[in-house]
Order: sequence, then C-alpha cells, then structure tokens
Amino acid sequence: MEGRGRPGPNELTVAPSLATSAAALFRRLSRRRGRRAFHPYGVGFAAELRRLDGGALLPAEIDGEAIVRLSRSLGAPEWLPDPCGLALRIPDAYGPGRHQDLLLASSGRAPLARHLLLPSRGFCDRTYSSILTYRLAGKRVVVLALPDRGQRPGPLLAELRERDRGELEFELAVAPLLGAPRPAARLHLGRRLPAALTERLDFDPCNNSGGGLEPAGSLNRLRGPSYGASQAGRAEAYASHHRAGAGAEE
Repeated sequence: MEGRGRPGPNELTVAPSLATSAAALFRRLSRRRGRRAFHPYGVGFAAELRRLDGGALLPAEIDGEAIVRLSRSLGAPEWLPDPCGLALRIPDAYGPGRHQDLLLASSGRAPLARHLLLPSRGFCDRTYSSILTYRLAGKRVVVLALPDRGQRPGPLLAELRERDRGELEFELAVAPLLGAPRPAARLHLGRRLPAALTERLDFDPCNNSGGGLEPAGSLNRLRGPSYGASQAGRAEAYASHHRAGAGAEE
C-alpha cells in the first residue's frame, strides 16, 4: 500500500491536537450511547461487487464478495430526513485481514454537491459520496454510489430489517473534483446479515485502504483516529453493561 502523502505546512502542527480532541469526543459519545457515535442503527447485507469492463481505475482487488451496512446518520425517527450511510467492505482485498473499506453518505451528484452531507429518507433517494477526497493515479477524486435508476425511492430502514435479501443495486463510480462520474463497478445487495454480526463490523476507511486508493487531505488525517476511539467507546460501554448485569445477579 502506498504512503499517505506529505502533510501540508499547517497539518504538522494543527492535526495532532485536533485529532486528539476529536478522538476523545467520539469515544465519549460512543460510550454514552453504547453504539457508534454516528450511524448508530443499521442493517447489513452480504453483497457482490463486480468491476465494469473499461471502468474507472479502481484497485483490481475491488471485485468479488463484499459486505454492506446501510444506516441513518443521527438515528432520528424514520419520518424525519436524516443523512443515510452506505458502508462497504471488501474483506481481505489485499491479503488476510487487509480490507478495503469505503464510507459513503447521502450527498449530491454535481461536482460541488458531492462534498455536502444531505438528508434523505430512503436508501435509494440520493447519490452517495465519500464526501472527502481520495488520491488515485495522482489525482484527487471522490467515490460515489449511484442507486439503480430502475429502483423506486426508499426503502426505509424498518423495511430493510424485514427483508431476507437486500435486492438493491448501485453503480460505484469515481469522479474528479470538477468532472463527470466514471462508472467503475456494480454493487448488488444479497442476503441480510444477522443483526449481531452487523453491529460488530468496524469500518475504518483511513486504515483499511490500498491498491493505490489513498484517503487524501488534512480532514482525513483528523478523522482517522476517531474511528478507533469510537470502537473503544463502544467496547467500554459493552463491558460496563455486562459488569452491571453480573452485579445484579449476585
């Protein structure tokens, strides 16, 4: 896996303190909530990702079996719009335990709108975007997931929890900062995963990436430590809950 790139002149002095503060905040939020700080409720599916012939230059390893978690960002009631998330993992893409993770959120398709977090009710209502940029073949790009045009708007999270199979289709695309998206792969959601397995998934796009696809920019450097901190907060909440349960049984 290639290096992360050289930090800018301000990143060396600003990023460590901000990263520490952000990590501490995410750890407290996750521990208090007992779940992820954001995107606390979701549903997981086994999926298949197939590269398109002549598609954008995504890593060759982004092909085959995948795992997808669909979620709502704030956990608001479903009658309220909420940014929706599509978390994608290609297990063992670069060797045992070396996954490719992508975290995408409901956004816009136009160049500037790709960097905006936009609310949505259903999971096929909007384009999904990585929001922050990646470096690919020496250029800054965003990764998009476009719902299949033939699908109706929706579905809601409650409906997905009742499905045995996701049966949703997305087109994965790569877009330059000011250009049109280039199709890269097709993503098909299959069987629904057990809820317990879904909640044990720990996605980390900053550390789980490779094949020349690298998270770029200072904001990605700031958010990287937050994922581990959120996972630690959830583990602490889980341990505290079980200690309290054991004490009540004595």
